[in-house]
Order: sequence, then structure tokens, then C-alpha cells
Amino acid sequence: MIRVAGNMLSTRASTGRQQRLRQQSCRLPLGRAIRLAVNSYYRFKGRSIHGKSLWSASERVWIGLDTFLHWSLNLEDIDIPWAVATAVGAPQDVEELRDAVHLELVSYWANRLKALPRQEFPAWLPLP
Repeated sequence: MIRVAGNMLSTRASTGRQQRLRQQSCRLPLGRAIRLAVNSYYRFKGRSIHGKSLWSASERVWIGLDTFLHWSLNLEDIDIPWAVATAVGAPQDVEELRDAVHLELVSYWANRLKALPRQEFPAWLPLP
């Protein structure tokens, strides 16, 4: 477990979902914990026909890779690195953890672009 993240707990307001994910991830390898968190937050259901975006059923919006990474790593409501900091094999260093999460998120994204079915609707433009 990351000591800095433990210290941040007192100054950082975490959501109930983040706390549940953090408790569940302590029993999972880091990669599985990250995928659990992504599935919990986004629930991707399809990929766009013309672009490289995914439909998030939970957010009800098309999301591009840049937005996905920004939200996952930087939004306090999501903050996947914090949620998975207690996972088995998670790096102790905060920057190493963020780098490991970033790499896994990019891999997850590439996999979802290949695996999910193409979807036409809803037909509004994706977030970048």
C-alpha cells in the first residue's frame, strides 16, 4: 500500500464507489483491479463506426482516448490510481503507480476498440 495515498485519505474526499473499489482491489493483481475500476466507472458498450471512440453507458457519451485517460487519471471522482493503490503488486511510489495505471489504461482501450461491436447510435460527436 502507498503511504502517501494513506496520508491523502484524511485530506481527500473519496466517493463510496472509490472506497469499495479500493477494498476490492486489495485482493486482486494490479491489472485486474484497474480493469475492474474501468468497468465500474465507464461500462463501455460499443465503439464508433468512423472514429476511435467508445460508448460509455454509465456516462452516456462517446469518449475518446484523451478524455478517457484524463478522466481516469485526474478527475477526483474517478481517480483510478487511488482506487487501485492497494492492489497486489501496486508500486509503492505514486508516480510509478500512475505510470503503471496509464499503461494498463492504454492497453485496455486498444483491446476494447478491437473487441466491442460497432455502434451507430447515439450519433453525436465524441469527446476528444
